[in-house]
Amino acid sequence: MSALTGGCLCGRVRYRVEARPDNPHFCTCRQCQLASGAPVVAWVDFPAASFVFDGPGGSPSWHRSSARTERGFCPACGTSLAARDDGSASISVTLATLDDPAVATPVRTSFPDSAPPWLRLDLPGETEGRS
Repeated sequence: MSALTGGCLCGRVRYRVEARPDNPHFCTCRQCQLASGAPVVAWVDFPAASFVFDGPGGSPSWHRSSARTERGFCPACGTSLAARDDGSASISVTLATLDDPAVATPVRTSFPDSAPPWLRLDLPGETEGRS
């Protein structure tokens, strides 16, 4: 498999990963909503060992958003790029920050009960996931 690349709006924080995307899903939890300013965020996971931030801005800034999760964002433009759970061997990336976001299609929704009543995703829901 060839490397997948992505990055933020201004291009300072870039990443490269040499692994297949895993667990593509939508999340509608309040933490994702507040971090993104959107009612839903599309995520995809990669093994952390195959992932590197390699842009001119280095790694994103990290903010602890819950007891077990921190989120990475560009300190220059504010793009929400990634999230990682304490002790996890994977890193989650916002699907839209991939240079080719079509490499993975979300197949489920985390925290569907937190979605606004007008949002229709038509995917199976589950209650487990990041918050």
